Amino acid sequence: MRAWLRPVALSLVVGASVVGCAAPDPNAPETWIGKLEGGERMAAIQKLGEMKAKVAVEPLKNAWKSGLDRSHIIAALVKIDDPAAKSVMLEAIQGTDAQLAEPAGKALLKWEAKEYADQYLAIASNLKAPKESRNAALEMLAKFPEPRFVDALVPILEGDPERDPIVFNGHAAEALGKLKAEKAIPGLIACMWLDDHLRRNEVARCRLALTRVGPKAVPALVETLERKNRTVEERARKLQYDKGGLIEAKVAEALGDMPDPAAVEPLLATLKQFDEMPSYINDPRKQQAFVMSGVQKIISIASALASIGDERAVDALLGILEDKELVLEHKLAAVQQLAFLGSQKAVPGLMKALAKIPDAEDPVSNGLHVQIALNTANLVDGSDPKAVAALDKQLAAIQAKIAQWIDAAEKKRAAATDPQEKAVLRENIEKGYKAWSKSHAEAQAKVEALKACGVDATCWVGKLKEGEAVRNKAGYQLANEKTNRDAALQGLAGVLQSDDLVLANIAVFGIARLGGKTAVPVVQATRDIVAAKAEKDRRLDGAVYTMDLLMARLENK
Repeated sequence: MRAWLRPVALSLVVGASVVGCAAPDPNAPETWIGKLEGGERMAAIQKLGEMKAKVAVEPLKNAWKSGLDRSHIIAALVKIDDPAAKSVMLEAIQGTDAQLAEPAGKALLKWEAKEYADQYLAIASNLKAPKESRNAALEMLAKFPEPRFVDALVPILEGDPERDPIVFNGHAAEALGKLKAEKAIPGLIACMWLDDHLRRNEVARCRLALTRVGPKAVPALVETLERKNRTVEERARKLQYDKGGLIEAKVAEALGDMPDPAAVEPLLATLKQFDEMPSYINDPRKQQAFVMSGVQKIISIASALASIGDERAVDALLGILEDKELVLEHKLAAVQQLAFLGSQKAVPGLMKALAKIPDAEDPVSNGLHVQIALNTANLVDGSDPKAVAALDKQLAAIQAKIAQWIDAAEKKRAAATDPQEKAVLRENIEKGYKAWSKSHAEAQAKVEALKACGVDATCWVGKLKEGEAVRNKAGYQLANEKTNRDAALQGLAGVLQSDDLVLANIAVFGIARLGGKTAVPVVQATRDIVAAKAEKDRRLDGAVYTMDLLMARLENK
């Protein structure tokens, strides 16, 4: 019996020995956790990160306390992506190692670790802290601002971009805008002309923040428009952009974001003022920049007046169109904004200009004439059948005149013997006369849609699906809808993310004019769709911003 039992006992011992010597499983997190204290510490940290092992978070947090290999521990915890590591990330941005701050800050932002608000403010306000740490803290404050921090954030908003990164100004602006902090108004206005030595700026975020603060900013903006803002003026003189119109342009854009009738008279007064080119500008590029800043001023003021929708703007804009001293771009801006303004009081003036058919050899005047035709067709709303008939008749007369020009040029080309002359005539026909005819045909298509829909908003919503000329006309028509505003809003919201950027821009204008707070959820839904696409295509970031600005405008109504 004993002899029989010995081999069995021996086999059990041998079996136990085999089990005891089995190699650790390299795919088990526990295997690598056990190596955090040994010579394979670095490999263990990296491996646990690659495995995204949540069971390793606490051991890695303990390893962090040693003060060694901290950048690798942060990298591993970022990969594991478990909010249980928040405390380590907070310590990382509180420390002096700038290399750790950025990834740690991004993790805290992703995990929405807003419970450390006081610590973030302390870091952001510490001028001796690494800039990367302050940036991470300010990003959190921008996303999760608290009213009790307004007084601490205003100095950061008003900070000097030569001392601190200008993105700090942007983060503070975003936070203060979300808080609708009236104390931030002066800083937000000044920020719109602020840039650093690399010409980076935070104008977009400051403008959005100012719009979120809302109409209470109008008096300060009007003061700036009237060139009475000392802070803005001092910087403008220092950097020599106090002439031309850049200050007025940006103020007008902001006033357009918060339409207030109180701004109309100051805007109209500014519209009539033009600076002479300073004698110190002798560089052709700077001279061109000066001219274009004046153009932008006209565009921005006209756009603001259109957003406010006050008919007092009609005479001023028609005055620009009729002024022989102003450059073409000024006139184009005035004509386009008359279409946005939507007042039928402008129709007689535009029709008068349309009746003056330019000389066949004047391409500049013909280009303006084309825009008058297109925008008159955008403006006429069908409420007056006589106006529709008159426009239809005038467009037909223009087409007949252009046909005569083409016929005469073709005959001259056939008779010409000089190849160069033939080439010039061919270019005049193809790129001049026929191109103008095509544009006027687009205006005629708009008139045909007018005949079909008149003032029926539902009909115009259907036209949003047609060709480019007609759908843009439909957009203008709906943007200026007077009665069936709900149908107009619904139709415009449907094309808010259209690939036709002109139509999308008209939709933004129309929703801002017709809508109020109740329209915000519709825009938010579209914004979320576009934002998801923007994650893969950064070119869509501008569209996301436009919708954020639109929602801020709607919140003010």
